[in-house]
Amino acid sequence: MNTMDIILIICIGLVIYHHGVYPLALSVVAKYKQRRNLQSDCIKAYQPKIAVFMAAHNEQAYIYDKLINIASQIYPNEKIAIHLVLDGCTDDTLACATPALDRLAEQNIFCHIDVFDENKGKLNAINHLINLYSSDYDVVLFSDVSAMLSINAFQEVACKMADKKVAVVSGLYQVYDQANNEQSGYWALQNKTRLDESIFGAVNGVSGSLLAIKSHLVKPLDEGTINDDFIQAVQAVDKEHVIAISEDINMVEMEEDALDKDYTRRVRICAGNWQQLGLLVKKFGSFNLWQKLIFTSSKGLRGVMPICIAVLYVSLFSQAVLVGGLYSVAAMGLLITNLIGLAKIRGLFSFKLPVIDSVNYMLFSYLVGLYGIVQFHKGVYKQSWSRVPKKINSEQKRILITKRIIDVIGALVGLVLTAPILLLVAIAIKLDSKGGIIYKQLRVGESTDNFVSLIYVYKLRSMYIDAEARSGAVWASDNDPRITRVGRFLRKTRLDELPQLWNVLKGEMSLIGPRPERPVFYKNLEENVPYFTHRTYQLKPGISGLAQVMNGYDENIEGVRRKIAWDYAYALSLSSFSSWYRTEMSILVKTIQVVLMGKGK
Repeated sequence: MNTMDIILIICIGLVIYHHGVYPLALSVVAKYKQRRNLQSDCIKAYQPKIAVFMAAHNEQAYIYDKLINIASQIYPNEKIAIHLVLDGCTDDTLACATPALDRLAEQNIFCHIDVFDENKGKLNAINHLINLYSSDYDVVLFSDVSAMLSINAFQEVACKMADKKVAVVSGLYQVYDQANNEQSGYWALQNKTRLDESIFGAVNGVSGSLLAIKSHLVKPLDEGTINDDFIQAVQAVDKEHVIAISEDINMVEMEEDALDKDYTRRVRICAGNWQQLGLLVKKFGSFNLWQKLIFTSSKGLRGVMPICIAVLYVSLFSQAVLVGGLYSVAAMGLLITNLIGLAKIRGLFSFKLPVIDSVNYMLFSYLVGLYGIVQFHKGVYKQSWSRVPKKINSEQKRILITKRIIDVIGALVGLVLTAPILLLVAIAIKLDSKGGIIYKQLRVGESTDNFVSLIYVYKLRSMYIDAEARSGAVWASDNDPRITRVGRFLRKTRLDELPQLWNVLKGEMSLIGPRPERPVFYKNLEENVPYFTHRTYQLKPGISGLAQVMNGYDENIEGVRRKIAWDYAYALSLSSFSSWYRTEMSILVKTIQVVLMGKGK
């Protein structure tokens, strides 16, 4: 065995350890440690004052939704403040933000905007906010304008921050449109690894989509910092202060990278990883044993991995020329694999080759990252990275097609199986009170940019006839005198919803989705509940849903406000097929439990 063989074995070993052995071993140890140290519930009563720091350059497509997204958080409005820097915007970012600012003012949410005439980069904007405003708050939450946060994000940040040891909080990252299986797999692995690492108080990276830090630990960033989110987090970590990742916080990046553009982003990321090695070396002595092991195995190896991959290529192809044999076979296999990957990047074909695609994604990411390291040493990275064009949503189409198939099959099976129950219930309704068995009610259905559909929803009658003749349209309440004796049973078991299976077959509703609201309540809800109208955007309302099984029927505006969080969480799950499928199955199981145990209202 010569020197080249040893170098090749070391490189292959580091690649296998970093991408396979480490995540697997970490997962096993994390599960064991979690069982040994069951984490207690967070302190719900702790409500720190949270400031959101954002830098925006030409964000007209997202700024309004982002501000409304913050306004919709389940958190005391007076405890939220927003500081936004418009960094040399040349589009209509300010004009698009103005309507949202009026809404924030109505809800008593403080928002301050600093306008820079010239684009000086994200780093300059963030340091400006840190130096001027961070000391006025308990927690500083950094967030990208194009990233939407689950409506419970601030609440979960506060819960985690109640622990004195927790210095940094982040969540699970998703992209709205999963561009390809390789990126989807990458982020799924990253989220899993981050959760496991957070059990030990360290993570291999945090997302700029949401990065919350206790204000006294927030520090300005050095000039030339590339990966600002990771640097900010690590600056706050030591033996006494840890990072926590909450799986209850979802962060969805609305602007997504196409595969070829993603590799362009990797150039900058790898340059940042290389730069981060210097900070890790300086901080290494302040880490505990687990943090040292984690940062070495994750960010440490990640920083040198582009060089490791480059050396692996050189060693393998050198041995193929000098020695031949198995080296030549391996080199030829690697070359063919790479040529296939390059052809796919150039758009010559698009069919899936799972193993080859994953290998190419890893290898190309590091090889283009090597160029980033060279660029870093040339002093290229002084301005913030600009995002790339959005790609057409393909993952959501796949989800919606699958969802429709499940709806049709489920509705047909449901109607057949529940036919005897419907007959018995029909007889009971007739014997209990006067009036029809089934009634229809106008509801708001799916909405898009161009229209809002109105549908008639069918239900088994649970109230006396003319129940709203005197009171008008009002929400049902506990012990509502308008509800019949049979109606109370129907509502507790949700059997009154069974005729809506016909709505599902017609394509007006889905088995699972947000509750369809009555138009008579819609205007009031839209004015008082931020983001309410987005519940059914490109999404059919459902017979059951996350909000329905968690909170039951609406009784007032506050009830709707609480349920918005669950509707929004369900909508976020549609960004990933696996995430949606797990959520869908969970709701179906909970729905069956509600019916069998009579937990409805």
